[in-house]
Amino acid sequence: MNPELDRIKQLAGLNEGAQFTGYYKDPKDPSGKRWTYPDSMETKTPYRSNFAAREFLSRIGMDPDFEENPPIPLEDFIDATQKYMMNNEADKDSDQYDEVEMYHQEARRFMTQHKEITHVQFA
Repeated sequence: MNPELDRIKQLAGLNEGAQFTGYYKDPKDPSGKRWTYPDSMETKTPYRSNFAAREFLSRIGMDPDFEENPPIPLEDFIDATQKYMMNNEADKDSDQYDEVEMYHQEARRFMTQHKEITHVQFA
């Protein structure tokens, strides 16, 4: 254990980050407030810094404050990524377009392989 290294990591923000995940309301929760995800859930997108996740959500026109917001309806997310790709077709060779396309494909995969998923979020 290195306290100085831990302090530097903390200052650099290296202890934070987010994974793109699909969610649904937990049917075992009588209050209907708890979110859960499939046990067999496997994500195919990279782990992002919180900053990168916020930047991405902002790029597709969604609220970037994911830490304080509930999960996003899956269809709304797919619509937002589709709209971005249609409006930015001339930029197909850019890293930003590729990133949006990657998350669009992942959300579509959630929809087909995990039919119980109704929402997505960076968490």
